[in-house]
Amino acid sequence: MLIIFGKKLNETKKIRYSLTAIFGIGYSSANKICNSLNIPYTTTLLDLTEYQKQNLIAYIKKNFLIEAKLKQQIRININNLINTNSVKGFRHRNKLPVRGQRTHSNAKTCKKISLNFL
Repeated sequence: MLIIFGKKLNETKKIRYSLTAIFGIGYSSANKICNSLNIPYTTTLLDLTEYQKQNLIAYIKKNFLIEAKLKQQIRININNLINTNSVKGFRHRNKLPVRGQRTHSNAKTCKKISLNFL
């Protein structure tokens, strides 16, 4: 097991699938990383040299927000919405669906929890 950014990555999987275990890197981001570092898609983490691993880590640190920093940024953005009294902030504060989902027949447990606190 290779540990990058506090995550254990599976060395037997192909590199673009194993990178998705890191919070903030999805499938398309993993493809972009592989393309920019000229790493073939079929290689596994076992096949990478130490130099390639160091390049991979440095590239991700430089170009992506991941793990704790990304979670902190998301938390700050939500708090800004709440503090500006926007509609999205109101819905976050009351633990209701934010992106226009239906609440008449869905999300009833969220509504029950939020109504109990009022």
